[in-house]
Amino acid sequence: MMKKLSIFSLLFAALLLSGCLGLTQPTDSDIEAMAKDKFNQEFRGLFLADTVVKDNGYKKNDTNYVAELTITGTAQRSLDEYAREIMQDSSISPMDRMKQTFGIGVLKMTLPEFEQGDRIDFTRNYLFIKTDNGWMIKGTLEEKESESLI
Repeated sequence: MMKKLSIFSLLFAALLLSGCLGLTQPTDSDIEAMAKDKFNQEFRGLFLADTVVKDNGYKKNDTNYVAELTITGTAQRSLDEYAREIMQDSSISPMDRMKQTFGIGVLKMTLPEFEQGDRIDFTRNYLFIKTDNGWMIKGTLEEKESESLI
């Protein structure tokens, strides 16, 4: 009887502490999944995330966590092919076309030349925030593309 009571007390204390402490950072699997989604949205039609490696991470406070990541993306097409497709897409408004043209120019200046199938490492620092529905990416703190082709 005493053994059951002490086991029950130990389990109760563990549950109480885990509830009080809560998760103060997202899990590595959550970071990987959310980072892949964010990257794939950011480079939709141009790159697809293959791997996400968490290089480092730190808590800013109990509700903010920064993950320093290296994301390896595979080019779905060359930048020139991507630009041609955008220019020929009649469903894109002139204002959106101008925005995308500017974005393509920035990519041309910051990325090495690549062709379909090339793999490039991107360095990203994502800010994760704790919400009522769990952790989510709030945004990118710094954007740096490495210049190494794999």
